[in-house]
Amino acid sequence: MLAGFIRSISPENDPEFNGPNRKTSMTDILRLLRTVSAVADEVADKETAVTQILSAVCNYCQWPVGHAYLRVDDKLSSAGIWSISSSISAGDIAEFRTQSEQTVFAIGQGLIGAVAATGSPVCIADVTVKDGFLRAAAASRNGLRGCFALPVKLEGQTEAVIEFFSPGVAQLDDEMLELLGFVGGQVARVLERERVIRSREALASSFESQVQGTVGMVAAAVSQMRGALDVLAESTDQTRKCSSGIDDATGRAISRIEDVADQMESLKDALAVVGTDASETVKITHDMGSQAREMRAGFAVLQDRAADAEKMLASISAIAAQTKMLGLNASIEAARVGEAGKGFAIVAKEVKALAGQSASATEDIARWMSEILNAISKAGNDIEQIAVAMDNLQNRAEATATQADQQTETCVSVVSCVDAAVADSRLVGDGVSEITAAIKHSEHVSSELGNAAHDLEKQGAELSARVEGFVGKIRIV
Repeated sequence: MLAGFIRSISPENDPEFNGPNRKTSMTDILRLLRTVSAVADEVADKETAVTQILSAVCNYCQWPVGHAYLRVDDKLSSAGIWSISSSISAGDIAEFRTQSEQTVFAIGQGLIGAVAATGSPVCIADVTVKDGFLRAAAASRNGLRGCFALPVKLEGQTEAVIEFFSPGVAQLDDEMLELLGFVGGQVARVLERERVIRSREALASSFESQVQGTVGMVAAAVSQMRGALDVLAESTDQTRKCSSGIDDATGRAISRIEDVADQMESLKDALAVVGTDASETVKITHDMGSQAREMRAGFAVLQDRAADAEKMLASISAIAAQTKMLGLNASIEAARVGEAGKGFAIVAKEVKALAGQSASATEDIARWMSEILNAISKAGNDIEQIAVAMDNLQNRAEATATQADQQTETCVSVVSCVDAAVADSRLVGDGVSEITAAIKHSEHVSSELGNAAHDLEKQGAELSARVEGFVGKIRIV
């Protein structure tokens, strides 16, 4: 193994006085190793640990300045971690410190980039005259010359570079090089632990975030479930009320429909009776119409006979007039013959009186016949009107019978529909009973879901508390 030691060979650091080239005892080396190891083991904060390690190395080497660069992506920037001996004031190296913190090194660029690229330590005897040392001018003005840069590797890649500066000129020493290689490994442990802590913190945060997010989602789901259960409860209550109303309405409807069915049955029977009566009425009116027509025909014959009687009366009246004329002539002849015609005069007188009586009787008969003819005519007209009325009555009776039959058929159809409506209403009632049973089951399920939501909410709170405790323990570890 390569071993080395950094020595200052400037006159002011004579071997006989002090500096890295002074004779060191095993006790000093062990003290350095123990200090660095203890810091790496016990100090959790990265900056504090690196600062203390730099200070331990500076104290051991009696070099006044130590500084650390950290790798970010493919560049190295100052970590702002310094170890500055109390023998140097902050103002003495202010320019160099400022430039160091402002300078960013790409891989392979400058001293720091070269160490990161090669992964090997570099010692520069005098940086003020070193070509390519970007901070040479500031180092010269601040009195810094010797430099040693040490890579800090993790998994084969340089993750940091620590550098030390001395006012004197430096050279390699194998023993010191090996010792500082151990120091670089301890710094690597600090970085690795910090990376693990960050990774664990990120993992814990991610775990906590995911679990808490899941718990939050569960809580939100529980809240939504509770809201849905509340809505379901309201809906169930409304459904129960509606179901009760439907049940009552269905019962009333069935009762009313059954009453209608009974009434329609009674109406059907009544219409059947009406139909029968109408049929009998049609028969009776038909018979009465036939009799009225026969009477009308008889009165027509009677009117014809009355007309013949008038003709006979006219003949009798003519005969009476001739008889009267004959009696008058006989009276004239009897008066003309004188005494011999007295007997003939008496006969003529009697004939004349008989003719007058016949005319008077004929007039009475004519008057009576006129009255009889008027009565017969009036009776004929009345019979005619009765016949027409009976015909109309027969037609209406027939129409009534037809309508009664139709109404009976309609009632039969309505009764059938009412029976079907009763059956459907009863089916509705059965459906309402099933709905009521479903509502009770829904209420039972809602109650179980409510209990489950409460348990889930409680378990979510317990899980959240346990996750917080677990993450807290992880972060403490």
